[in-house]
Formats: sequence, structure tokens, C-alpha cells
Amino acid sequence: MIVYVCQITGDELLSDAYPLLPVVDDEGNTIEGLMMCESQQIAKGGGEIDIGCGNSFGGDEGGDAPDDNIEMVNNVVDSFQYTETQVGTAMDFKTWLKEYMQKIRAIKKEKGVPKPEIQAFMATAPGIAKYLLKNFNDLQFYLGPAFDPDSMVFSLYPEGATNPNFLYIMGGINANKF
Repeated sequence: MIVYVCQITGDELLSDAYPLLPVVDDEGNTIEGLMMCESQQIAKGGGEIDIGCGNSFGGDEGGDAPDDNIEMVNNVVDSFQYTETQVGTAMDFKTWLKEYMQKIRAIKKEKGVPKPEIQAFMATAPGIAKYLLKNFNDLQFYLGPAFDPDSMVFSLYPEGATNPNFLYIMGGINANKF
């Protein structure tokens, strides 16, 4: 299993149970360094599990009444304990992006990541920033369990979707294999 962990907070942000897909802009260009995960609504709670045999094993003769203990949740938000947050204006977000990229650069340098890898990460920054800023009005912002604003995850609803795609800056997370 692979768990994706934020380099700043150590929060687990995603696992390979939720496949990462490339982010593609309106013109069909792949946004290097940015990946997405499609989410879905799932049922959480409830005590009974129907294995497909109905009432064959005895049970409620009342039919298929909905269980009041079931709550519908977003699978990614619920699994990784994201909390929605607000970001001020697009300029505030642009400032945050610049500071975030610099923090990740410093972390990579401190860990002894080779200079070409750091340069490759920084080369993705303008494309990531352009894409996120272009879609700023449609983005939702989330914090991980540490509630650290230096570590954010973004979501965006693709056209016609009822569930968001979560966006991740790959240079800011580590893939840890367990």
C-alpha cells in the first residue's frame, strides 16, 4: 500500500486505494506536478449488512425501510479527515502558492534532494499556479488533520459532476510504501 504524506505536516493525504490521475486543462494539456483523485459519496454507518438474501435468514419483515443511522459522506474527505477552509482573494491564494513552493523547495534542499530534482519541481510551479489561479473561483480548499494552513488540498467539480476531484501538488507530498 502507498500512502501519500504531506512533507510539511506529516498528514496522510491520500492512499493508492484512490488512484491518482493526471490533471488536464481545458486545452487538453497535462498540468505537470499536479494530480487528481476522483471522489464519491458513500454510506457511512448503519448496523445491518444485506448479503443479497433479503430476509432469508430471518429479520425484519417490514421490507426495505431506509436505515436512519446511515450518513452519506465524501469518501476522500471522510477517510483522510479533511476540513473545508476558506482562502481570501485570488491574490491571497497566489501569495500562499508562492510561499508554499518556497517551503517545499527548502524542505527538499534540507533533505539533500539533488539540485536537478529541486529545479524540476520548481519548474512545475508556474503551470500549477496558472491552472489553480485560473480555476480559483471554482476551487474548494481543505486542511488535513493537523489544521495547518501551510498544507492544503484543493477540490474542483468537473463539468456535470456531483462529486469533486481532489487536486494534489505532488512535489509537496511523499509516497510512502507500507
